[in-house]
Amino acid sequence: MANRLIKFRPFSSTTDTPEAGPGSAQIVEIPIAGISDGAGIAAKKSDVIYVSDFDNHVIYKVVRGVSSNVFVGAYGVSGLTDGQGTAAKFNKPGAMALDNSGNLWVVDVGNGKLRRITENGNVYTVATIPVPGSLDEPGHITIDDAGNIFLIDSTP
Repeated sequence: MANRLIKFRPFSSTTDTPEAGPGSAQIVEIPIAGISDGAGIAAKKSDVIYVSDFDNHVIYKVVRGVSSNVFVGAYGVSGLTDGQGTAAKFNKPGAMALDNSGNLWVVDVGNGKLRRITENGNVYTVATIPVPGSLDEPGHITIDDAGNIFLIDSTP
């Protein structure tokens, strides 16, 4: 597992200048092993960023400027196992969103499941997601302030 740099480019919600994002005036580069196509991203206000690695079946937890590590999933091993941290298994984790309680919600594309991850890394399978044959990957996920989850699971 070779490390490579990935770059997070912060954007501001009040300007169209890419580097004017929250808490930073520059691109954040973090050494992480093997991010591949299909990565999703979700961020907490406390500068914690989660990145899903679609092909290597893991989700990284990045504390900006401090560390990055596999948060949940077994690197390079696909499967469907609930559990804590690296004992849990995913099959192509993709889009992600955080709720107001700090839970990370993940579209586990290869398994056709919606998964919930607690702040301490416990993974739970919550629902089956229909994955139409014409759509390789379910779409994005978002959560409103009331806790309602919205997932794009098909396109016209």
